[in-house]
Amino acid sequence: MTACQPESALRRRKGVNVPVAERTRVDLDAFVANEYPKVVAAVGLITGNRQDAADAVQDAIVGFLAKPPTREITNVAAWITVVASNRARDIRRSRSAESRALAKVGVDDESVDAATDSLDIDVKAAIEKLPLQQKQVCVLHYLLDQSVETIAEGLGVSEGTIKTQLFRARKALAAQLRKEDHHG
Repeated sequence: MTACQPESALRRRKGVNVPVAERTRVDLDAFVANEYPKVVAAVGLITGNRQDAADAVQDAIVGFLAKPPTREITNVAAWITVVASNRARDIRRSRSAESRALAKVGVDDESVDAATDSLDIDVKAAIEKLPLQQKQVCVLHYLLDQSVETIAEGLGVSEGTIKTQLFRARKALAAQLRKEDHHG
């Protein structure tokens, strides 16, 4: 149970036992105070990337708070380590797939970095939240000026698929940016 999540809200959420949620929060507080650095180091050792490890551990903590487990977690550090390791592995796979897709259309990572450095921080954050294929086609088309035909050829998909992904990306970006505009 978080400070902004009253007990009655937790009761309404199917399967959440309020005492378990409260113990989970207390356990998480103790984890952050005592074990966070060790878990980041462990995830970094498992994944081979300390920066991704820190991000993955933070994502695991946010997930832990956003949706408390329905069962009691007896070892928060072990649970966070496993979840964060899986998250870091997913990040690495996503980046690898993105690099392969960019290489197929003849674009290197430095070109993408140069193009994204000039973006508004909210636009960049919104692009990063897109699913991988939408992110790829959006970056290739709008930031690197690749044609729909070139992107389709490079990714080995139809032009219709690229157009659909661009449409979905624009729709998601517009919604995300509207949300950011309203929230500050």
